[in-house]
Amino acid sequence: MELWVSGFNAWGQLNFSDDGDGLESRDLKPFKCVLQDEKIELLRTSLSATLRLSSHNQITTGSPDGLISYCLAQQDNFTNLVQAGNDRLVNFSEIQPSIIENFLSLEAFPDNGTILKIPEELQRIVANQTTFTALSKEGGRVYTWGDGRYPNCLGRLISEECPADIPSIVEDLADLPGGGVRKISSGGYVTAALTDGNDLYVWGGRAGQKTILEGLGGSPIPIDLNGEDLWDVAVGLNHILAVTTSRKLFVVGEGGNGQLGLDDKELEDWVEVRLPLEEGQTIMSVHAGYKNSFVLVANES
Repeated sequence: MELWVSGFNAWGQLNFSDDGDGLESRDLKPFKCVLQDEKIELLRTSLSATLRLSSHNQITTGSPDGLISYCLAQQDNFTNLVQAGNDRLVNFSEIQPSIIENFLSLEAFPDNGTILKIPEELQRIVANQTTFTALSKEGGRVYTWGDGRYPNCLGRLISEECPADIPSIVEDLADLPGGGVRKISSGGYVTAALTDGNDLYVWGGRAGQKTILEGLGGSPIPIDLNGEDLWDVAVGLNHILAVTTSRKLFVVGEGGNGQLGLDDKELEDWVEVRLPLEEGQTIMSVHAGYKNSFVLVANES
């Protein structure tokens, strides 16, 4: 496998090799292959660091923040522990996947939290600046909760029955023609959901701030990329990566730090980015950090 990266690198969080090429703190653009290994898994990204797993070891690049430092100190990746941009954290266990522990900060973890309940078992939780989004283990249902001052981030109406700070289902993503949701990704003030039928929906935005996409708001909107089905999606601070089932990579949003892999400082519509891959290589997945992007490439067997 290969890891290709582009974007913000002020702390050297994209430096995965000791090749002495002078890129220690320089933003990367265009996409650059920085790692080759039989196994590559991105565990966490933050403003200043990247935690990844290879076939031989677990390595951190950059300057670890509080959460990554805690994971390293405890020698535990805490796969289901997620932190929002407002410092709040949530966690759920594989033993009780319908019970969520809520913490005001990392300092309160793991003993001083409160309990939130969801009426079904979860498989994943993601977070952006103000909001948490959860995906159910069965049926692909999506729940959101967070700061009610940013209602667009919830993707649903706020009411007495469904307050902002209590996990509530996103009704617009229920009973979709493309089936249930199979993946969620969140960053900045935007969240994306990818369905079993390979359809992509996004929602979010902050009042007074320009949206990444035209029409983006408090209800999920479908994304059309030349009529193609979608394979994967990743949301960063103010940019989005999407991969089609034909393994084409598309990007949109802010690119001032090179996170789009292009010279553009901003894209208001989707643009395809072509990596200089060799014959037999294909894009497997995408990941988005603060203002950087990660693409995992596999060699077809």
